[in-house]
Amino acid sequence: MSDEKEYKPFEAKPAHLKSGYIRRKDKWENNQQEASDKDIEHRRFNCTLTVNQMVTGFKRCVHSGEVAKEPLITCYRVVLQKLLQDPNLTDTEFLSMYSQISTRANEIYSKRSRRLRKIKV
Repeated sequence: MSDEKEYKPFEAKPAHLKSGYIRRKDKWENNQQEASDKDIEHRRFNCTLTVNQMVTGFKRCVHSGEVAKEPLITCYRVVLQKLLQDPNLTDTEFLSMYSQISTRANEIYSKRSRRLRKIKV
């Protein structure tokens, strides 16, 4: 009777080796990957900024010097055109905005001219 196999007690497979667990795990990983892909697509292409976010972002870019002269002048021109086209804008509101812009522009011009005079002398 040497041909008989030795008797071993039954040992259940560990949970991570069972086929049902493997199928569920693969399905879970695939679903997670698809969900993350959908999230990325949504974030990448469907981003809507509010006005406050745009204003703060623009301010930060201007203060950090990331914006060149040409786009700044273009933004300034577009804003002024829009303000002039607004029929609800009163003369006092427009004059108050103009006074703020003109005083700041005059300050910058005077600082530059003083600096240029110092360089020439």
